[in-house]
Amino acid sequence: MIRRPPRSTLSSSSAASDVYKRQILDHVTPVLESCSNVVRVPTPGPDQQLIVVGDLHGSLADLLHIFETFGLPSDDRKYIFNGDFVDRGIFGLEVLMVLLACKVSKPDSVFLNRGNHEDRLLCTAYGFHTEVLAKANKAVFNSVCRVFALLPLMTVVEKVALVIHGGLPSIGDPANLIQDVEKLPRADWETMQRVELENLSPMEREQLKLMKDLLWSDPEPEMLGIAPSPRGAGCLFGNDVVYDYLTALELPHLVRSHQCVLKGFDTTAFGGVEHHTVFSASNYCGSQNFGAVLVLGTEEGEIQRSFETWVPPQESNVMIEQKTATVITDTIHKIKLALEFEFSESSLPSQLTMEQCNLILEKAVGIPMPWKTVLEIATRDDSLDPEKVMTVDFQAFLTNYEEFVRSRGQLSFEGAHMYKQLKLMQAMFAYFDHDNDGFISRSEWNLGIEILNKELPDQQFDGERFFDILDLDKSGRISINEMCEGWRISRLKVSPRIHEVLP
Repeated sequence: MIRRPPRSTLSSSSAASDVYKRQILDHVTPVLESCSNVVRVPTPGPDQQLIVVGDLHGSLADLLHIFETFGLPSDDRKYIFNGDFVDRGIFGLEVLMVLLACKVSKPDSVFLNRGNHEDRLLCTAYGFHTEVLAKANKAVFNSVCRVFALLPLMTVVEKVALVIHGGLPSIGDPANLIQDVEKLPRADWETMQRVELENLSPMEREQLKLMKDLLWSDPEPEMLGIAPSPRGAGCLFGNDVVYDYLTALELPHLVRSHQCVLKGFDTTAFGGVEHHTVFSASNYCGSQNFGAVLVLGTEEGEIQRSFETWVPPQESNVMIEQKTATVITDTIHKIKLALEFEFSESSLPSQLTMEQCNLILEKAVGIPMPWKTVLEIATRDDSLDPEKVMTVDFQAFLTNYEEFVRSRGQLSFEGAHMYKQLKLMQAMFAYFDHDNDGFISRSEWNLGIEILNKELPDQQFDGERFFDILDLDKSGRISINEMCEGWRISRLKVSPRIHEVLP
């Protein structure tokens, strides 16, 4: 049970809130430490439900909707939360604290799998770090990262399903998957990003590869075997790989998350087995997808599975959008203040080298920034060669920082250099913006899509649907920022099967 903090700590709501956070983290740590890498959950019996929840990404509205719809965890209603609790959304800390408190309260009814965003470096880059600093402090963030490393890596529902955040690995024997995962020292890996492989032993490299595959991989039904992943981590695996693993493990279902799908879920069935993708954050970053959960139960001795989908009430979305705008402004401003403070404390001159810049950046926000981006912010010139410019006016960098980051429409510190394909996006934008007024109207968009569909008869684009997805602020027109942001985060695949996944 979470104890009420001493009365003396209740002089401010912030202080009380921090005490509760630390108590939850302290209580959940031994609970997670006692879990194995592979958690085994009994097959749900008659009148029982096992609900698999996909990525939440800081969407408190969706988590509350799930509990309101299905009920809180209990002996007859168990939950598997399949990773990616934080980042992207603005309520990552609240979502995480609710899930951890549920785990403490009902450890045999709540099961938490690690996702790829439960990673110190990744969540520093994608918004959770700055969120925690705004709502708590660095000590809480450090404790959270230690908890992330204690999260189990997969769950096996006996005789029913393998539940894992990303997917199947590219190495190892399918029959030995459980044993191989059980051997991983998961608590040693607070982050799997930017690891210097030359500093690892062959065994450690193999462990890292296996963990990344589990948390980052994606299915690709149209191929066979294993292929490199465009994500830069994990792999792509075909239906034959799914079949090999599930038959070796004697399980009929693979359940994973990790990918935003428009219906909230996706299912592929073949050879007597099935693999499912479940994504529970609805309207994820404005992509207008449904949220979904997978519900497993037993009826007349047979396992039944169904998907429940939803779109949260519009009022919830409006409230979150309004708070998001405030968080964006506050976050960018707080990062700038932190940079100014560290620069002042450093007593360094205005002209700094790359190493000196990174020293300040890492002290302020925990991660460096590419030298080319630092130069672009300081000089407003994106044509400079970072190999030839050795110093930068850091005071100019600070002066231009807020405007630059806001122009890129990013929540995270790394937002200043996320758009690697900006020039391509600008060219695409110009193609649709016929009157060159800096915005794409619906009629301009539809005209451009009509031309594309004539030129590409094998790949037909649903213009109206795509316009609604990219029009993030619902103004009836698309800006260059919305085009960049919408295409980056929605990760839509346009294929002849597009009609099958549109709700």
